[in-house]
Formats: sequence, structure tokens, C-alpha cells
Amino acid sequence: MKRILSFLAMTAMILAVSCNKDDNGGKDKKDKGGKDSYEQPIKIDGNFDDWAKLDATKIATAKCEADATKTALKLVKVYADAVFVFVYFEWDKDQISFEKDVEHVPFHIYINGDGNSATGGFGDQWSDACSDTCFEGFLTDGSSIVSYDPGVYSWQGEVNGSGWEWSDPAILDAGSGICAGAGVEGKYELLITRELYPVGKLADNFSIGFDIQQGWNSVGILPNAAPTDNNPAGTAPSLQVVTVK
Repeated sequence: MKRILSFLAMTAMILAVSCNKDDNGGKDKKDKGGKDSYEQPIKIDGNFDDWAKLDATKIATAKCEADATKTALKLVKVYADAVFVFVYFEWDKDQISFEKDVEHVPFHIYINGDGNSATGGFGDQWSDACSDTCFEGFLTDGSSIVSYDPGVYSWQGEVNGSGWEWSDPAILDAGSGICAGAGVEGKYELLITRELYPVGKLADNFSIGFDIQQGWNSVGILPNAAPTDNNPAGTAPSLQVVTVK
């Protein structure tokens, strides 16, 4: 009798453990959308072949206008999923060369994180003037290409205003791990970790802009436009990005 009771007790224990494992998110649940099932589509390693494997219709792209006033940035691509925002860009090596004194090549990312054109600002480089945050970092340490490790600043000026009205100090210091990057001279890729975005939740539909600088002056801006009489600076709206789910 004692052996039968012991056997029944052991069986009940095994069943309880099995049920608890399923309730806590076993392999089947994770495979249906849990964190462990995520496969990063772009590896940040300076080898750009995996970009060609993406659905091109899901990539937001901006190319430099031939007649733009600042042309050092030639191309940018943005692909966003639920975990990361991936960015690929190319620059003109005749205008930006690591063999010259380029002050570490400052690179900025400007994000309209809530997707609302009635918030944010910085009309100096984009016509919609709705950037909520500015990422400021460097592509090189002065001699070699390094991982992008920016500080993040929030807009402090008037809504849809202009000027360098960003928070001081940063709302997220360099070294936070929000970004990582790799590349070769003239080409670079990076990622932004969505869960570390410091101003609310990064919207599914947001917009973004980029500049590359030399001596702390922008020499390449994307998106851009050709100058006209009504738009002598050649400003364009920021690039619209739709998150892939």
C-alpha cells in the first residue's frame, strides 16, 4: 500500500512540474512570439549582404538629390521591427575621408519618436520640424571605424521651431548601449534598441533624419531636396518608417 501511494505521489509531482513549465512559457509559447523566438534580421558586423535578403518594400529609403546643397550622405535605408531599428548608410569618401582631419566624423540621428508632426522641432534641416530626440555620436575614433555609441538629447525649443535647442545634459549618456554599429570607409550599419528609447515608447509609425558632419558642420543631410526659389535650403520632410510586425 505504501509503495502504491508513493508511486501516485511521484506521478502527481511530475504532472505538476510539467504543467508549471507550460504555464511559465515553455518552448511552444516562446516559439509563437516569445522573446526566445526572435531572430535578428540584420547582424551588425560591417558585412552588408543580409540587407539584400529583406523585403525591399519594407525598407524606408532616402537617396541624395543630385542638386542638393549638402551631399556627403549618399544613401540611407531604415528597417524597423518590434525589437530594433536598423540603419544602413553610405557617404561620399571624397568629402569624408578618415585620412583627413575630420574631427572623428560626428553623426546625428534625429527621431520623431511619437510619429506626431505637431511635437518636437529642429526645422534647420527638415521641413516638418518634428524631431523629439537627437542622437549624437561618432563613426571613428580618429584613426579607425568604431561602434556608434551616442548620447541622446531631447528637444527643448518651441514646437516645430528651429535652432540647436537640445537638452543639456543628455537624457541618455553615451555608453548606454542603445546603439551599436560597424562598417568600412564609405559604408556603415547600426541598430537602435527600441526598449532603451528614452522618450516614451517609440511609435510603430515614426520618422527619422540623419546628418554627417565635418568640423561640427553638416556636410551631408538625408532626406534632402533640390533647392528652389521657395525652398532655397533644399529641406525635405523627415523619412517615414513603418515598423514590420
